[in-house]
Amino acid sequence: MIYSSLERRGTSGRWWLAVLASLLALTAQAGDRFWPPIVDPPTGQHTPGRFVWGELVTSDVAAAAGFYGKVFGWTFETYGGDDDRDTYTLALADGLPIGGMVFDQRAMKGKTPSARWVGLISVADVKAATAAVTAGGGKVVYAPVMLGERGETAVFKDPEGVLFGVVHSKNGDPLDYAGDLNEWFWVDLWTADVEKAAAFYRAVVGYETLPIADDGPRSGLRLLSGGFARAGIMQKYNEKLSATWLPYIRVANAEASAAAATAAGGKVLLEPVALNLATVAIIADPTGAPVGIVQMPVSEAQP
Repeated sequence: MIYSSLERRGTSGRWWLAVLASLLALTAQAGDRFWPPIVDPPTGQHTPGRFVWGELVTSDVAAAAGFYGKVFGWTFETYGGDDDRDTYTLALADGLPIGGMVFDQRAMKGKTPSARWVGLISVADVKAATAAVTAGGGKVVYAPVMLGERGETAVFKDPEGVLFGVVHSKNGDPLDYAGDLNEWFWVDLWTADVEKAAAFYRAVVGYETLPIADDGPRSGLRLLSGGFARAGIMQKYNEKLSATWLPYIRVANAEASAAAATAAGGKVLLEPVALNLATVAIIADPTGAPVGIVQMPVSEAQP
C-alpha cells in the first residue's frame, strides 16, 4: 500500500518531534526573518480551503534546493544575511512562488531524518480557525501572527498530532486552478479514523466532503471548498503507523522524475504505480522530506 511503503522507510514519532521543535524555533525567529508574499503581484482574491503554500523545515537548505532544482526545475531566491539560521529561501516553479525553505539545526541531531513539508491552508479568519482547532481536540503549535508580507499565519497539530498550517494571505491567494507541471497538485491526509479527521477539518476550515470512488488502495473522502476538491483523507492500513499529510507535485512523467530524484541524491520510497487515471510515486529529498509525485493524462490539463 502507498502509505505503508512510506512508513516502512522511517516515518516515526521522533521524526515528528524534531519537526515540531523546528517550528517552535521559527516562532521565536519570526520577527527577524523576512517572509515574502504568497503571490506577487497581488491578486486580492482568497480561496478558503485551498492549500496555497508549502514550508520545508530542513537541516540543509542548499542540499534541498539543489535537489528540487534538478528534479522539478524550481528556482530560488534567498532573503536575509549570510547566516542560514536567519534566511528565508523562496521556491518558484516557472517564476511562480509556491513555497519556502527554512533552516533549523535541530534537524541535524540523530539518525532519523526530520525534514518535512508543512502545508498551509487558506482561511478567511485565522483566529477563528485557531479556536476551532482547540475546540476540536487539536493543539496550537504556532499562535496566529502577522508574518511580514505573507499575512496572518498559524500552525497546529490535529487530534492525531499531524502538523498543518493556515494562512490569510496579505496580498491574496494564487489564481484557483489545478497545479501545472512542477507545481503542487494534491495533498492527502493518511489517518486512523477518516470520519473523525473529516469532522475536525470541516470545523476548522469549513470543508464539505465526498466519498472517493473505488481506486484500489485509496479508501476515504475528498475535502471540497468552493465547488472544487482540495485534498483527500485516506484510511491508513496499520494502526501503529503515524498519521501524516503528504503533498504531491505534478510531473510530466513519474518514472523519469523518480529516476531524476535518485540521480539528484534523493530516494524513491514508492516506485511509480498506476491508480486509475493517475500514476503516482513517493520520493524523499536528500534531507529526508517525503513528497509525492503525480502524472496526469494530458486531457486533465488545466487552462
